[in-house]
Amino acid sequence: MLQCTDWPVDGHASTVDVSADGADPVLVIGNTGDPATPYEGAKKMADQLGEGVGVHVTVRGEGHGTYGVNDCLTGLVDEYLLDGTVPKHGTVCS
Repeated sequence: MLQCTDWPVDGHASTVDVSADGADPVLVIGNTGDPATPYEGAKKMADQLGEGVGVHVTVRGEGHGTYGVNDCLTGLVDEYLLDGTVPKHGTVCS
């Protein structure tokens, strides 16, 4: 963010409504040790999508990105994308 320090335009901090009532389930993955994307943001996003839409999956691991790295998560995502199998909201992969 250092390169934006002297940006000549004022920003705004509004929260966009991302609720998606009636939409198919959306998988939202949060990695507890992700240095680039805060874990709390994934939980909030799943909640804001709405009940029955946002499906939050927690990965207890380190690093940015877990698909292809964590076998549990990779299996869940493959089943979700290829077969339409939605994991239970709150699933945890270690």
